[in-house]
Order: sequence, then structure tokens, then C-alpha cells
Amino acid sequence: MNNLTNSKKYQNLPMTSFITGILSLTVFSLAALKMLFSSYLNTDITSKIFSTVIVSVLGLALPIVAIICGSVDLLQVKKRLHSIALFKAFDITGIILGSIVFLIVVIFNFGPTITQQ
Repeated sequence: MNNLTNSKKYQNLPMTSFITGILSLTVFSLAALKMLFSSYLNTDITSKIFSTVIVSVLGLALPIVAIICGSVDLLQVKKRLHSIALFKAFDITGIILGSIVFLIVVIFNFGPTITQQ
């Protein structure tokens, strides 16, 4: 019974890491599709700027949340507070997805600035 209550106590961080990792990948994929088909979309410049800012903020915030939640929960697994294999898999998946999306967003946002120097 005690093990069951401990596992329920720690199930929020792995799910948060997994879901924000997938959401960050989804936001980045939608932004990439929008950039790919931007010549076919007839929108004004303000909506393009607004959507770019929103995608950049979400593209940086969601992966950071995925990486932090996954790392904190993996530390709890290491301290043996819980040891459910599925939660550990969610943590690792969230960290990997978050890291990949974070690096891609940083390269797209700050790459041109760095290469111009």
C-alpha cells in the first residue's frame, strides 16, 4: 500500500516532462510547416510577426519545462523515492525531445546573429 501511494505522489513530473516534450515538438513542427507554406498563405505582416514571437517563446519555454521536469524526476528515481520504469521512460523521452527542440529553436533564432559576426 505504501508503494502505491508513493508512485501516485510522483506521477506528475514524468507526465509533465513527456507532454511538454511532445508539445514542444508539435509547436516546432507547426512552425516549420507554416514557414514551408508561407508563400501560399495570404496574411499580413503583423500576424506573421505575432505568430513568430509566439512560436519562439513556446519553442523555448516548453522544452525547458520538459528538461527540468524530467531531470528532477530522474533525480528522485536516483534517490529511490520511486522506481517505476514507465515514469523513467517518460522522463528520458521528455528530456530528449526537449533538448532536440531547444537546440533547433536556438539555432534558428540565434544562428544568423552568430554567423554574421
